Amino acid sequence: MDEAQFKSRIDQIFNDLDRYSYYELLNLTPGCTVDEIRSAFHRMALSMHPDRYQSHPDTSLHERLYAIYKRLTEGYKILMSTKDRREYDEGLAQGRLRLERVERRTLGPRPKAEAIENPQAKKFFTLGQQAEHQGDLKGAKLNYTFALNLIEDHPLIQEHLARVEALIKDK
Repeated sequence: MDEAQFKSRIDQIFNDLDRYSYYELLNLTPGCTVDEIRSAFHRMALSMHPDRYQSHPDTSLHERLYAIYKRLTEGYKILMSTKDRREYDEGLAQGRLRLERVERRTLGPRPKAEAIENPQAKKFFTLGQQAEHQGDLKGAKLNYTFALNLIEDHPLIQEHLARVEALIKDK
């Protein structure tokens, strides 16, 4: 795609940004999997990340890309969270293309990863928390298992792994 085609594509997406559902923006269907969402987001981010065009002489192109990327990220976060996605799909059925909340959701205190001394285990534990927060229970289980393999019998990791396994079993 040459530069003129790219600019035209960005202009079209930017001008119609409020007409796209998150699924349409990411080129997905409503029944898509978490892996498909992740793949679509990364594919779009590679081509439209505003930092790739930071030094482009057309500053308005960078501003449009930033707005598009911000909406892509919003859609990605919503669709990756099981709860948010369900809420979004209900709103989409009523014609609402975005999930907007009046109040911000607070997660409460997260158990401190600092309680884990092994740096690799701490890394996997943190990745597990992030995956769990995004609704990716299999990813959370995998990361918690990696952490537990690095530091056996750690009560915090065991607790999180058991909770995620129970959630997966209940599905």
